[in-house]
Amino acid sequence: MSKYKTIDVWNSVFGAKQEAYDYAGRLMKKSACGNPNSSYHPTLDHIRPLSNGGSDVLENIIICHRDTNEEKADHFPHWEVNGTRYHARRAKGSRVAYKIIED
Repeated sequence: MSKYKTIDVWNSVFGAKQEAYDYAGRLMKKSACGNPNSSYHPTLDHIRPLSNGGSDVLENIIICHRDTNEEKADHFPHWEVNGTRYHARRAKGSRVAYKIIED
């Protein structure tokens, strides 16, 4: 569980946009923030999971669709979601920031 709120991260990443696609191509809607019953529910995911040594900092958090988050689970640094393989690469000059790269 993150100390950050989904709506705050949405506003920071997407601004006033009402709809956006996550890195796996799934549609999310701002109006679905906080509604786990919505088909468009965005969630916060730790790129490097806390259970795998990750930290709860914004540089390690990405906003993604609930289904993407569930499929990724605690997989790191390689995983598959929505039929595509991905891996995390540490951002240059950082010990906590990661980029998601499609394989």
